[in-house]
Amino acid sequence: MDYQIVLNSNPWFSAVTDYSLQLAKYVSQKQTSKVIYCAPAGSIALRKASQSDLSTNAVPLFPFSVARFLVTWHAVGELVKSHKPSVVWVFEGREHTLCALHRLFNKKLWQSTRLVRVRGQANPVRATALNKWVYRSGVSGVAFVADVVEQRTPFAVPDKMKLVHLYCTAQLKQPVIELSAPAQMMIVSRKFSLDFTQPTLTVVGRYDPVKGHQQTIEALAAADFKNWLRQNQWMQVVFIGESQNVSAISLYELACRTFAVKGIELSESRRLVEVPEKRIRLLIIDERVRDVAVWMRQSSFGLIPSLGSEVICRVAVEFLQQGTPLVSSNAGALSEVLPASCALLYENGPAANLAGALEKALILCNQPDVLPVMRQNALAHGKRFGPEGWNGLISWARALPPFEQD
Repeated sequence: MDYQIVLNSNPWFSAVTDYSLQLAKYVSQKQTSKVIYCAPAGSIALRKASQSDLSTNAVPLFPFSVARFLVTWHAVGELVKSHKPSVVWVFEGREHTLCALHRLFNKKLWQSTRLVRVRGQANPVRATALNKWVYRSGVSGVAFVADVVEQRTPFAVPDKMKLVHLYCTAQLKQPVIELSAPAQMMIVSRKFSLDFTQPTLTVVGRYDPVKGHQQTIEALAAADFKNWLRQNQWMQVVFIGESQNVSAISLYELACRTFAVKGIELSESRRLVEVPEKRIRLLIIDERVRDVAVWMRQSSFGLIPSLGSEVICRVAVEFLQQGTPLVSSNAGALSEVLPASCALLYENGPAANLAGALEKALILCNQPDVLPVMRQNALAHGKRFGPEGWNGLISWARALPPFEQD
């Protein structure tokens, strides 16, 4: 049995955490492989791994302390000693440095094991002597989740040690609703149902300044839809997420002030802003929506107005795999993931850039021969990020020389 260990010390559910889980799920589906997923006790990552029937092991590396470092040092050593894994995957800087040092001081223990760092963070690496050693000598290889991530590393990693590998999913499902099915009504509350036959753009993701929700409101105010809206047609934008560094209520209040209208509280977590004069409708949902795939599939376009980050682009891939084209900024790796055949990419910057993209999206919504083609293109492109996308990463990792050959 080939063992692989996935070590992710991030206690929160981030895009990097999802990347690590998708990799672990895919490897665990192989009859000849077994994964042990390691994360802090009580973390969302460890809970999700357990729910996916992955073998788990709690590591106490976060929040960092000397005592936790020593306990994790011992735990990693016992895991490598007991299972002799072919690959140990690390996803955060904490375990990256720990495992690199452990490997250095225990060469015989690691002699048949590859240590691979998956670098998925948007923030740049500092060019310290320790980081240079950890990236160039402390691991067998470094997998960057996008070209833009490698570009944010201010020192070169040898070509034989590196690979760029975009986000993939461990299981590819068909769209929740057939592409040929007509748009439906979605019950939002007892007071309101959303009509997806209207041009509808949906943003999915946490409420955070970097995700561009505020700029979307500014762009809606600046856009001129009058020349393109048909009779009785509304331009609809939906925000689906959970309050984090920005509250959904503050966005709702900003929209009401921006358009000088009184909003409607549909429920404790759902609010609606309607602007009859401009025929704009903004729905803000502050909750984890279980059937979010249905919302994504029925939308005319997915909308990703991100101002930064976006190196894994998980939501963009999920929209594609529902057959939904996108309106997106070119922040991060989005331009690496989204082709012109199924996406309207605009230059990340002033709200006017997004306003222009929203106007173009409305024009395309009213061209009946265009949107179905973009949907087919989105679905076809999305399949590139299906389970088979992990094969290249895993084959590359296994081909790296183990420690004894360094």
